[in-house]
Amino acid sequence: MTMNAAAVLLESGQPERIALACGAERVTYGALRDAVARAAAAWLERGVSHGDRVAIKLADGCAWVGAYLGAMWAGAVAVAVNPRLPADDWRYIVGEGGFRFILADAGDDTAPDFRHRVVALGEWLGAARDAVPMPPQPMHEESPAFWTHSSGTSGKPKAVVHAHRFALHVERVGAELFGVTGDDRLFASSKLFFAYPLGNSLFTGLKLGATVVLDPQWPSAGSVAATMAEQRPSVLFSVPSLYRNLLKDGFAAKFARQGLRRCVSAGEALPPSLRDAWRKETGITIVDGYGASETLSLALVDMGTGAGLLPAPGVAVQALDPHGAPPMRVRIHTPGLALGYWNRPDADAENFRDGAFCPADLFERGSGGSWRFSGREDSLVKIAGRWVNLIELEQRLAASCPNIAEAAAVSATDADGVAAVALFYVPKGGAPIHSDAGLRSCVDALPPHQRPRWLRALDALPRTATGKLLRRKLQDLHRRLAAHDEDAPPATVERDAASATVERQVH
Repeated sequence: MTMNAAAVLLESGQPERIALACGAERVTYGALRDAVARAAAAWLERGVSHGDRVAIKLADGCAWVGAYLGAMWAGAVAVAVNPRLPADDWRYIVGEGGFRFILADAGDDTAPDFRHRVVALGEWLGAARDAVPMPPQPMHEESPAFWTHSSGTSGKPKAVVHAHRFALHVERVGAELFGVTGDDRLFASSKLFFAYPLGNSLFTGLKLGATVVLDPQWPSAGSVAATMAEQRPSVLFSVPSLYRNLLKDGFAAKFARQGLRRCVSAGEALPPSLRDAWRKETGITIVDGYGASETLSLALVDMGTGAGLLPAPGVAVQALDPHGAPPMRVRIHTPGLALGYWNRPDADAENFRDGAFCPADLFERGSGGSWRFSGREDSLVKIAGRWVNLIELEQRLAASCPNIAEAAAVSATDADGVAAVALFYVPKGGAPIHSDAGLRSCVDALPPHQRPRWLRALDALPRTATGKLLRRKLQDLHRRLAAHDEDAPPATVERDAASATVERQVH
């Protein structure tokens, strides 16, 4: 079957309806189709061929969408890149990507060997405006359409390759579970170079003829609240850390009055306490979703009842090992499954099996075919011969300790090589940093093998741009602090679990 994903995404929107809203800029579906067709022609005029990879390294905006979909329309492979990517990661991505061109504001941060491939945004906009619109290039449904990079929480980011067929099914979760129609306005707080907003907001919104709200700013509680007030989206896609900050900073209560009707969370587990606090403040229940770069759309969804994650429309989930004990890895069969990773045969063999995606995340079976997320393989650790689920421990302490805004735990070893838990936490506003009596009472109430040996306060937990916890950064931080502890005079360092040292660190 031949098709073109960009053309499929844009075929349903009424020409006069608003497709994109970014600040004061509005782009209708008719204008967007014209812009994408011109962008495709401009790419071909530059020498882009079928299958060439074109990197878009820009802040979110209407120009981003036109250039990105234009690459797909032309038969090239669109690759969204974080414009704030750390230099080492950018060198790695551009080195393995073999990009034909890189669309960016400037090329100063690109290695000299690749700088000749950078196309400046201003020059590009003029060329695309003057190009003659061209019809979409017919592509095989299994031909690569775009790459999205995994968020790299445990190593170098992997390029996930998606085929044109993604556009045939990408809107099903939005339409069938969230009730999205052409009358909705969708806004994702995360940036479009991540799969979560790309698939569930941009692609879904365009396929259903809705308005997609874009914001070039880096997300914060203040910037999201400002966009909500200005653009009044009806559906919000965000992450637990951002929902928590919107509550903490007093922005959430007004959202329902501004027209918000649906809130969706993904990226990491949604704590029940946060879901309940959000509902109490706004009257809106947060839908909890599980997805991955490899699935593009959300694959498992809890509609806000807390009863468990159920497979999304068109998705089937089975245990990877039918006879294994919980928690367990699973197989996710979805029509939007990626083709695999770029040049990662070992990762392909591990995560793509028999037409299914097998993530490193762990789940437990629930009732009625539901599943409960139990963390990643690296969040289930053995302490004193017994398993400790670090995610459950974090949520339990954050819920039971009144002075904690959020917490994160890692497994660490003491000077004797004995494994124990180190807990990092963010105090609530106004809570005394060095007064941990309330936290200590909560810790002491835990079973001995779950009690954190080290307690360390932070201004903020380290996270990716989508809000995923960077647990490995906490492990690195703990090792540095532990080395400092060992060098400190004995009188200043407490070694027993009943009197763990509280450190103040600024992230």
